[in-house]
Amino acid sequence: MMFINKRILLDGMSVYRFLINIGVFILFVAVMTVIVHKHVAKRSYSLRLKKSVFILNEAMRYVTTQPFEEDDGNDIYYWYLSEAIKRNLKSFECGEKNKHKNKACPTKEYYTMNGKAKISDLVYKNGIDIVVDDKLFRVNKPIMKDDPLIVLIDINGGNDKPNKLGYDVFVFQLIDKNFVALGEPGTLYPVTNYKFYCNPESISKDELLGVNCAYYAAKDDKYFLNLKF
Repeated sequence: MMFINKRILLDGMSVYRFLINIGVFILFVAVMTVIVHKHVAKRSYSLRLKKSVFILNEAMRYVTTQPFEEDDGNDIYYWYLSEAIKRNLKSFECGEKNKHKNKACPTKEYYTMNGKAKISDLVYKNGIDIVVDDKLFRVNKPIMKDDPLIVLIDINGGNDKPNKLGYDVFVFQLIDKNFVALGEPGTLYPVTNYKFYCNPESISKDELLGVNCAYYAAKDDKYFLNLKF
């Protein structure tokens, strides 16, 4: 008859339980690390947006010092703004004429909030792309003086994902010599009438989905925390 030493058996079970606990602890740490990393990343998006708005307002501070004629329209403001950013801020203009490459310049497509469509030409079609502090400012060029002056800001640069409206790409419009978040009263798509454009759960293929999310992102510090990246 074979006898098993109870102490050896208990020691074996203790080691087994210990290894299980270690495995559970490692899994817990791994999960928490991912959660904390995402939380920190989302917080950084909020800070990047605030810094981007500050840069845009700083550029406009230089613009408003310029002599304007009464009939000057947004087509003139476009040139003033472009020059203000290039001359007064540490910036880099994207384009084929530049000898140096910058990873923040746009190299990939931009998409709507759910990624189901490319963004509309109404948001950005033609203009100037300028990088300031690794943030991309795409100033849409008005054709007529009464056309809206819109700036699309990619807060983490054109070469970093997700490149989607409402996530890392936000739109601002010039209203009464100040840039305000698209979605504010008086802008093209105020949330009072177009709230459905900032719905992360939408499955729509509308090319403007996410266009006025800057309204919420600029006001709510928890905006990015509620997004699913």
